[in-house]
Amino acid sequence: MKRKLAMTGFKDPYESDSNVDEVYEYNSGDDVDDGNKQSFIEKEAEKIREKGKAAYFKRGKFRCPYYTTKPKPKDGLYEHLMSHARGLSTSAHEIKIRAEHATLLKAMGPI
Repeated sequence: MKRKLAMTGFKDPYESDSNVDEVYEYNSGDDVDDGNKQSFIEKEAEKIREKGKAAYFKRGKFRCPYYTTKPKPKDGLYEHLMSHARGLSTSAHEIKIRAEHATLLKAMGPI
């Protein structure tokens, strides 16, 4: 089949032209995947830095901005929020959750 396609000059419709590991820019609303993960982290970290750490400290507790229904961590200590983010940035099943928590670690960093 490939030889026949090469002789005719047509491209194989099942063969991808793009490199799978290609890095591309994340735009708001895009899905997060391996190709735009770093761009997502940079853009989201900038948003978190603009809001400041105080935006995530409510009612005397630090809260994860990515968990809106259940407060994580429940005790609200800054160290536990960073531990929560560190754990999910490496072990979450979905790449978006890993990227969001890596963003939180990068933006909030040490006190």
